[in-house]
Amino acid sequence: MISTIAKPTYQADVYQESKLFSHGTRLVLGTSGLGGVWGEVDEDESVGCILYALEHGILSLDTAPSYNRSQEFVGKALKQWDGEKPYISTKIGRLFAEKADDFNLDYSRDGMLRSMENSLETLGVDQVDLLFLHEPHLTPIAQKDEILETLNFIKEQGWTKKIGVGGNPTPEFYPFMESGLFEVISGFTKMDACNMSAFEKDIPLIQEKGHAYYAASALHMGLLGRRFDEYCKERPNNEWISNKDVDVAIKIKSIADELDIDLAEMALRYLMSVKEANRVVIGARKSDQIQTTVDYWRKGALSEEVFNRITDTIYQ
Repeated sequence: MISTIAKPTYQADVYQESKLFSHGTRLVLGTSGLGGVWGEVDEDESVGCILYALEHGILSLDTAPSYNRSQEFVGKALKQWDGEKPYISTKIGRLFAEKADDFNLDYSRDGMLRSMENSLETLGVDQVDLLFLHEPHLTPIAQKDEILETLNFIKEQGWTKKIGVGGNPTPEFYPFMESGLFEVISGFTKMDACNMSAFEKDIPLIQEKGHAYYAASALHMGLLGRRFDEYCKERPNNEWISNKDVDVAIKIKSIADELDIDLAEMALRYLMSVKEANRVVIGARKSDQIQTTVDYWRKGALSEEVFNRITDTIYQ
């Protein structure tokens, strides 16, 4: 039976862990920015940011071959880390890239196996906890059977515990989901403080299956953070940031101003208060950014009154 939930549910305890994951924390450090895909980074600072997150209780890390040097930096941080074992996720199908808009793809069996081997070697682990099939909108549908067979083989070999979808499923990709192999969706720009379209199909689908959701765009590509003014002035109006997203963000910003709270803080704490966000992915490029995010996380959930006000604004 498909769930009838159409709106997010308030969760006061933002630290409550989903039983769908073996370990790690609900807050996940996404490492694309630290790897350098959004601009030049300093190796020592990037590795230091990962260690800072681990030291301050963020025990889930997400990386990918296509995040420039991200896997390398995560591997170096793990070598220095002697605390509790973090939950590690990486991706497959999209290969190394220096920039976020470089797309080097290989969904062949040989290519995916080489990618898996390289990820394990670079991270310095024998197994990851979660392997996402990256970019479902670019996945060649004609290779569906071979891709599923290869992912199943990787799981059988014990190189990953779980398989997930790294990106928003498209209508053409949903038949992949029927295989039962995918246990997690990592959605992008569909669950945050200006867009809740994940509730139209993806959340009912995973709740029907008993699967989990990674909310991977807490600040909606910066619209709910440092790029708010830029996107309001020159609206992208593309598949990631629509005019409606900007209109909602402007209303959310007015609530933040009224409550005298930083927009990024309110957006992150709102998403952390959404029960259906089994895990919340945050990003950073610099030390001060990860420190600020940890501070926001420690402040916990918004009040239920503010949560409902934001939700009502999104759904207007």
